[in-house]
Amino acid sequence: MKFVINAQTLQTELAFLSGVAERKNTIPVLQYLSIVTEDDTTLKISATDLDVTLSCQAEAIISEQGSILVPANKLLAIGKSFPKTADITFQSLPGGGAKLTCERANFKLQAPAFDSFPELTKAQTGAIDIPTDIFSSMITSTLFAITQEESRYTLSGAKVEIDQTSLRMITTDGHRLAKSENETITTKQPISLIIPRKALAELAKISAAHNGNLSMASDENHIYFQVGPRSLTARLLAGQFPNYEMVIPKNNSHSFTVNVSAFRETLKRVSLMADERSHAIRMDIKAGQLTFSASTPDDGEAMENVPIEFDGEAETAIGFNSGYLLEAYGSLNSEQATMSFNDGNSQVMVVPATPTLNQLSSVIMPLRLS
Repeated sequence: MKFVINAQTLQTELAFLSGVAERKNTIPVLQYLSIVTEDDTTLKISATDLDVTLSCQAEAIISEQGSILVPANKLLAIGKSFPKTADITFQSLPGGGAKLTCERANFKLQAPAFDSFPELTKAQTGAIDIPTDIFSSMITSTLFAITQEESRYTLSGAKVEIDQTSLRMITTDGHRLAKSENETITTKQPISLIIPRKALAELAKISAAHNGNLSMASDENHIYFQVGPRSLTARLLAGQFPNYEMVIPKNNSHSFTVNVSAFRETLKRVSLMADERSHAIRMDIKAGQLTFSASTPDDGEAMENVPIEFDGEAETAIGFNSGYLLEAYGSLNSEQATMSFNDGNSQVMVVPATPTLNQLSSVIMPLRLS
């Protein structure tokens, strides 16, 4: 196998692929990239960790057809070391790996034989087309609420539903929930599945580099995305996702509207004095004013006000994990946001103050105030 590829072209694809290639040594061959010639001008470069697989197409001048494995992280470092205008020549080595030549530099990259790389799952037919910006926005506005606890398997991804009414993406870690819904995307055959966090994060990256639609197809065990010249396959999460409709409050009796930027900046300052373990802050809500406060016995305390539009009369105090509030308000992509609640002990809901194409909402459980 022999080909020549532009350094910038290589760097662009490696930036995506490096996030998928396995860095642990549990299965050593997963630390390598698969490079296969598609035709005289196209390479298919793939990375997998067995749960998520990403394949990218790249233009190259191919003089000898074939396939090789190369170490992902080492190739990324080498590719970054050359000017973007440079051309890099790859020549396969007997037994595995490749020789790289660029200007006055020569590298030999050792790698296993190509047939030791896992066989990649092929995409299914029957794909649904979704505007890339819509799906990408849904990911970025809900990803934060996915649990970080590996033991909570069914919560380590996003519930994606499409039916005759809308496309919905829901995430939760048991303490908060994020939901994004778009009523312009529908299907006659309902779809309901759980996509793992890593797949969504990588999909958001490749979606940011593409204008137009992405296509989504699924089978019993996998989800398949095609985003321009790049395809991503992920193993679906099995299990029962919580009944999120039971968590979303339907009849909150009070609400206030606040400038999102002012809310977050004020909260960031006050939370500097919050307990490092619980990140607990207190919100005192009354007509025209929201007061944040936080304190720790060893460090001291902080308090700051922010103006609000409050529809209630009785003052209310609610405790929160400050990090949960910051992420919820940061996900809204809106100048103004509305928080609704019943009292200081029940879940609150945060939504943009004005409607958006993707209907966003965050539900947060309060902390008990001492």
